[in-house]
Amino acid sequence: MAVLGSVGWGALALAGPPVLAPLLPYVLFLCVIIATRSMAFRLRAGPLVALDSAFYIAAVGCLGPLGAGWMVAVALAIDALCRPSSAGSRASAGERLLFAFYFGGMTGGLLMLLGRALGAELQQMDELIVLARVVALGVALLLGHYLIQGARLVLSGLAPHVYARGAVPGMLAEASLLPLSAVVIYVYRPDRPLGFVLTGLTYLLVNYVFNRLSHASEDLRRRVAELETLNRTAHALASTLELPELTEAIARETLAAVPAAELFTLSHRDGDGFVVDWMDRDRRRFERLRAREDEGVSAWVIKHRRPLRIADLDRSELVGKNDPGVCSWLGVPIVIYDDAIGVLSVQSRERGAFGAAEERVLEAIGAQAAVAIHNARLYELATVDGLTGLYVRRYFDARLAEELERSRRFEVPFSVVLLDIDDFKQLNDRHGHALGDRVLRDVAQAMRRCLRGVDIAARYGGEEFAVILPRTAMLDAHAVAERIRHDIGEVRVVHDGRVVGVSASLGVACFPESGAAEAGNLVERADAALYRAKAAGKNRVELYWREAAFLQARSP
Repeated sequence: MAVLGSVGWGALALAGPPVLAPLLPYVLFLCVIIATRSMAFRLRAGPLVALDSAFYIAAVGCLGPLGAGWMVAVALAIDALCRPSSAGSRASAGERLLFAFYFGGMTGGLLMLLGRALGAELQQMDELIVLARVVALGVALLLGHYLIQGARLVLSGLAPHVYARGAVPGMLAEASLLPLSAVVIYVYRPDRPLGFVLTGLTYLLVNYVFNRLSHASEDLRRRVAELETLNRTAHALASTLELPELTEAIARETLAAVPAAELFTLSHRDGDGFVVDWMDRDRRRFERLRAREDEGVSAWVIKHRRPLRIADLDRSELVGKNDPGVCSWLGVPIVIYDDAIGVLSVQSRERGAFGAAEERVLEAIGAQAAVAIHNARLYELATVDGLTGLYVRRYFDARLAEELERSRRFEVPFSVVLLDIDDFKQLNDRHGHALGDRVLRDVAQAMRRCLRGVDIAARYGGEEFAVILPRTAMLDAHAVAERIRHDIGEVRVVHDGRVVGVSASLGVACFPESGAAEAGNLVERADAALYRAKAAGKNRVELYWREAAFLQARSP
């Protein structure tokens, strides 16, 4: 950028200073170009497009190549300094100065050199020749300008096809206005500026129409993308009723729907208090933290039940302890039956990263998330035992039938474990039901520690528990059951100064080794093994085998 800017300004300086008499034409051209630059827009997320090239070419014919070059160089340098987005939203003052030096010098110098080669003395030529020269000069300027800009952006890391996708429509839009350059040259009279003023106003009107059409097209494209995102999000949230999986789905879809978001948080009430589930977009790391409901920006959103957008967290009075790398914050309430149960929020390390469009999308996702979370909680109430946190028997039976069909289809084994707490009735009678409930909870926790995420543990009834072990053969299931038995044996409950120990008996049956034809038969075989464990002295694991075949094999 420094080299190209130096070459452009150097070429202008070597050509000499412009003759500014009369001054009015320079002022009029400068006003039109600055006004046109103020209506710049983007096509398909490509480079910034300002339909001002036609007036650059007209300036060559009216002011001469040198005067046009100096005037355009000064106009673009001023525009680059006044438009931070030209050099990037994160650019420092030095980077903006460098970009203004490069952009003004490169464009002005290129225009002056091409004008001397193709556009000198345009006003003294025949009309058709003027039109042909204007088109040739305009095409050469557009190609040179966009190639230089493209090379700079590609060297900065932008993919060539991404630049081309936005640059080509911009070049075509600018080229479509080149005939107006010839019209300006035809009507230009330094001593009678009215024709130029009327033509300039027409040119600005055309630019305004292009600008409005571009914004309308971009708004329509954004709305369509939002609808597609919400449709995809609805399908994703409807695919599961498990709260952990649902939370991850909400995080994944939110980060995809809000590209500026780098962090996602879902702050909500849980059975044990207020929790914050968060995910980092780059690391794809998902974690849960405990928090207080009455602190921070999330507390404000819950209290007022309306969205909150903060451009700079460092300057916000609502923020307590905050990640020092996070600058922007956007959150919406999750409302169920007029009760704000939590906050869906996104964060970015860039200041001012979120606007009204992101807020609108996040509100729509928050409304869908509220319904999905409510349904998941209702589902949890219907399928999870309130005391132990394990599944209820009805859910276990349904999953057992599914696992049996899956095992038959893919010819893989699976096992069922039935567990019964030893002497639980005597423990209840001797120490009371409060202690019995504590034992049930501690046994359930011990079981969960020994199981995988795909395993299904349920409270089968009273003090009896059941476990489905997918893709687990008999010997592996026996090892899991032994580990459960051992961990339950480590459970100690303190009651009235006395330490109460717990033990359990377990029975294991495997499909297809057990010969069970249906789900109920498999549970019966596991129950038979459990009965054998009880009869053999309790606190042990027994496997089911086909007794009749075993006895026949041992008979003489």
